[in-house]
Amino acid sequence: MPELTPQQQQKQELYRDARLSKKYNDIWQSVGKCAFCDLKDKYIFFEEAGVVMTISLYAYIDGHFMIIPRRHVKSAKELTQKEWETVRKFLYIAKKLIKSVHHVNGMQLVQKDGSGAQSTVEHLHFHCVPFDSPDLSQWNYRKLKNTPLENAELYKEAGKKIIRADLKFTQKYRNPTGVKVVCDAIIIDDKKQILFEERKAEYRLEPDYLTLPGGAVQNFDVSLPEELAREVKEETGYKINPKQAKLISSRVDSATYPKMSAQLAINYNQEEQFLRNTYVIHYEPSKTILRPADDAKKLIWIPLDKVATHSRISPTTKQILKEATL
Repeated sequence: MPELTPQQQQKQELYRDARLSKKYNDIWQSVGKCAFCDLKDKYIFFEEAGVVMTISLYAYIDGHFMIIPRRHVKSAKELTQKEWETVRKFLYIAKKLIKSVHHVNGMQLVQKDGSGAQSTVEHLHFHCVPFDSPDLSQWNYRKLKNTPLENAELYKEAGKKIIRADLKFTQKYRNPTGVKVVCDAIIIDDKKQILFEERKAEYRLEPDYLTLPGGAVQNFDVSLPEELAREVKEETGYKINPKQAKLISSRVDSATYPKMSAQLAINYNQEEQFLRNTYVIHYEPSKTILRPADDAKKLIWIPLDKVATHSRISPTTKQILKEATL
């Protein structure tokens, strides 16, 4: 933890003691803004998909922290599927973390949802409170040992435990109804060459496979071939006719992505499952110049007869190409 000036330390102690000193009531009534739309990075110890785990400045008990979507939403019903799935995972991590760091087996979850339950902020948030005694049900606050920064540092030091819980949740409790849909294209030219992409560093897979042009479906109000056409154009500049896209494979696939927690300064890999629809497009040379863009760093034509032995093509992609009639 960085060394604090006497004034900074005094402010931390004010946060720590505000509940017992009765100063909190004056503070929240004079904020004048949504404090959760202006979160301070130094108190955030984990983040994913626009949802954060952050220390409560005015904690009820040591170890008390919150789960907050960065978007200003009043209720859980406004969360996207990805945000809600992330909240669900964070609740799992929270209980594990409280037990590991503070040796408390119970966790009280307080969901502040809707304008009537949130004082002045009207911003959905979830309090994760270590629950070691029934007196907490009476909202009796405690004299705290730790300042907010000290509490944040304790959780950051438990970074490896957060990552282990993250990976375990993904492995054991992932919701199969939340699997995303990916559409990609086998773009083949008259020389029997297949177009592949080398992905930019921030989008690469683990291992660093070459991939077919395509990506995740974002708009389910249009057909999947139309979404494929959008992705292909964004990544290669090539404009395809969705009506000419022929579906040749639909299967559940998975890919492993490197992840980085900025708060914990930890790199790790995480697997993601998705429904993969693969189409065939016969390349028609035109005035359009192929240029890599979006998540593509480089475009590479690979002869079809070289695919089976190519070290940077995934086993699933090789199998799809083997089964395809090209």
